[in-house]
Amino acid sequence: METAWKEKLLACTQACVEWIDSIETEIPGKGFLAGFHPPVWGKDFVWKILESDNAHYPMGNAVLYHGIGAVLKQAGKRRAGDSRETVLYKQSICRVYSALQEMILRHGRKAAMLAGRETKPEEKKRLETIAGICERISAGNPAGFAQGLQLFWFLYLARNPLGAGCIGRLDQTLYPFYRMEQRAGTWNGQEAEKEIRQFYEKLNRMGTGDTLRNLMLSGQDEKGRDQTNELTWLFLKAYGETKDAEPHLNVRIHENTPGKLKKECIRLLARGNGQPTLYFDENIIPAMENSGVPRYDACRYANDGCTETVFDQKSGICFWQHEMVKTVELTLFNGEENPCVVPVQIRKNSVRHPLFTPHTQLTTGFRSGKFEEMERFETFLEAFFAQLDFQLDCWRAQIQKKMEEDEKSSVTSPLIGGMFWKSVVTGKDPLRGGGFELSNYQLLSGTVTTAANCLRGVEESVFVQKWCTAAELKEALAADFEGWEPLRQRLLHAPKFGNGDERTDALAAQIGEHFIRKVEGFSTKKPVRPGLYNIDFHIFANITGATPDGRKFRDPIGEHCCPTPGTAPAGPTAVIRSASRLPMAKGYASSPLQLTLDQGGLGKMGADPEEILKRLMEGARQAGVPVLNLAMYDKKTLRAAQEEPEKYRDLIVRVWGFNARFVELDKGLQEHIIARMG
Repeated sequence: METAWKEKLLACTQACVEWIDSIETEIPGKGFLAGFHPPVWGKDFVWKILESDNAHYPMGNAVLYHGIGAVLKQAGKRRAGDSRETVLYKQSICRVYSALQEMILRHGRKAAMLAGRETKPEEKKRLETIAGICERISAGNPAGFAQGLQLFWFLYLARNPLGAGCIGRLDQTLYPFYRMEQRAGTWNGQEAEKEIRQFYEKLNRMGTGDTLRNLMLSGQDEKGRDQTNELTWLFLKAYGETKDAEPHLNVRIHENTPGKLKKECIRLLARGNGQPTLYFDENIIPAMENSGVPRYDACRYANDGCTETVFDQKSGICFWQHEMVKTVELTLFNGEENPCVVPVQIRKNSVRHPLFTPHTQLTTGFRSGKFEEMERFETFLEAFFAQLDFQLDCWRAQIQKKMEEDEKSSVTSPLIGGMFWKSVVTGKDPLRGGGFELSNYQLLSGTVTTAANCLRGVEESVFVQKWCTAAELKEALAADFEGWEPLRQRLLHAPKFGNGDERTDALAAQIGEHFIRKVEGFSTKKPVRPGLYNIDFHIFANITGATPDGRKFRDPIGEHCCPTPGTAPAGPTAVIRSASRLPMAKGYASSPLQLTLDQGGLGKMGADPEEILKRLMEGARQAGVPVLNLAMYDKKTLRAAQEEPEKYRDLIVRVWGFNARFVELDKGLQEHIIARMG
């Protein structure tokens, strides 16, 4: 047994127990969903838990379907083949789940005590019901929907002191408990909806923003049968009435999706806060199957804390993000950063986040060639792909190292281990045969669209229109265009991705194809799943100097497969046309397209928002877009919110893989969202 592994496991186990023991006992003043905690920062146990569980994937269902008592009993058994490692992991599961059991019983005892003091019959009955639910789920598996949701909520609380974490396909996970009540004749849809609303309200009380709280609804099974069920509708209805940022809502669309469900998605999107995000099964599942994922598992995909795909109940996730626009910069400066880049302090997204100084994660020093000596654009393009290949080889080595660590010494939280029955029975860490049956290492591209704009800018300015020499362009970029404004204006008005320009779109597609082909060909022990994706566009904009598309240092970079903000005046239909030329479906780890419309402008034209959204949704699906987010905001309202934030506390916007209150975002992200509308 490796001493380092043992120490990490014991430290994580102790952290989980400390955290669960510290959760306050909360009995709600209404409804039946007990338990709550505000996010906890600054405690040692927070980081020890996060080291073993990044909370980006849905929890397993072993506890829900077998019960805590069964988990404790099974983990307490010793098998002939158990090693010292598996015995220790089982013991850790028992320690954590004993603490969880006591936490649930603590809530039950308090509810029973309050019921004993209560004189009002209805209130007494409510408290007794809470006590009964807690007593049941502290040992046995749930016998109905309310019990299933309550156990899920306790598990969710126990998972993460920050109140963050992926929710997953909850309409499918809790469906067996709905069926129990249906067969028993005790189902009460109105009460269930109230409980779901209470669940949403508690999530929002924990705070909003980049919380990873993605809820995925509907989808299809391996035979193509629609999986929309009664709970799907309840989760949607409750969300429509809650009208807040949490959870982050997602719906899977496929050939047999009911028209009513599509219509409800459009109705919710027309409200203007960017939810739900739509996942098109036909543009995701085939690529998964082509990569070797069994159809049964591919049809059960969900999304993680943002929009990356995970395999519900079958995988965790570990991802890295390449800086594609920075790669263009390194090519221009022969392996070095643009001299105009200086360290700056930013916040990741929220005004509540601490300031930090970002730095590139790419490797400098690879000599791809002196740009000022290149006489043909094709030579520059070859140098770019050589630089890209070098950087991807560096990522491959880093990912391979992580794979080897996961095979030997990484530790998955025993709380998560207990949620996978295979881990409970065998004592194996989910990373090593205990539940994560599908590996899910991902490399995401960064923004291929803005990178394509940069390549097009080089081609136009130096080799086609000859506005400047290569040396002059380098000089202008190094000066952040100070003294070079006429050239910058020409570059700003050069063709850009998102307007149907075939040459720019072709360059973006070439970058995307090259990236995906290279990643899929990695000689790593396990597959690396590619995506055309960029969640850190705000960070990357602050570490990437002036570029040949006319951006200055710190100006916006596009997100995902979207145009750079403010560069797509041809409108959303043209954006979809450009996106259709990208290999988005091959980048199945995640290749989202985000379209943001000016609600005020549509209103002036007398347009029907729902009809426009319907056409855009169908157009994107037919164009091969895997993931689509549609948002409609009034630009004037957003500007007013910047001036008087106290009046717009409930204004919700889509950031990237999450929604947030607009006034709580960093100013840079506020401007990025406004710029999306052109």
